[in-house]
Amino acid sequence: MSGLVLVWDMDNTLVGNYFDVENKSEKDILYLNRNAVAVLETAVNAKMRGNVDAIFMLTNNADKQFIEYVHDRLKTRLDVPVVFDYIMDRTHESRTPSDDPPKRLKDVEYMMEAVGLSTYNLANRVFFFDDIPDHKILAEIPPAHYIHIFPRFEPFTQDQTDFKPLLDAISARGGGRRRRRPSTRKTRAKKRSGKMSKKNLTNMFHDM
Repeated sequence: MSGLVLVWDMDNTLVGNYFDVENKSEKDILYLNRNAVAVLETAVNAKMRGNVDAIFMLTNNADKQFIEYVHDRLKTRLDVPVVFDYIMDRTHESRTPSDDPPKRLKDVEYMMEAVGLSTYNLANRVFFFDDIPDHKILAEIPPAHYIHIFPRFEPFTQDQTDFKPLLDAISARGGGRRRRRPSTRKTRAKKRSGKMSKKNLTNMFHDM
């Protein structure tokens, strides 16, 4: 049975801010979406068990240095040599030249073929994550497989995204147990009955 294929946007999905890596100062702290990173960790674990075939990044950011910086930080957080099997940015040769090119199933097919994986039944295997709710791929995959990051992630944003369709799909395949779970009001309430600190109420990581 072919595994799931996860395709992640970067800006306002995994990270909440952008800066010039080459001229990075001490004030430039990368904000990572805590919930999204926890789900990404689940996916990485599921991939090790063979339940996820590939994890890709499909971004309309064109700054390769920043993209590499984000990937490096995620690799460190998840303690793995690679998170994304293929990264397709805005300037990739296969994409329509534009400041905001469409994100399509065709782009995922290209990445699958580039890493030597089967595209059999691909549309039903893809889960797509983006803060934009209506990319072209929305009409090309099952509606429940389009995970809209809500609200768009920015520093100090409280993420409310429903990742349940993906987590259920991974669970149904018998893999992906994770060390951390996306925080929800219910799980936070179970963990602690007293008052919670501002830090715990903020769905983000600081990259030091």
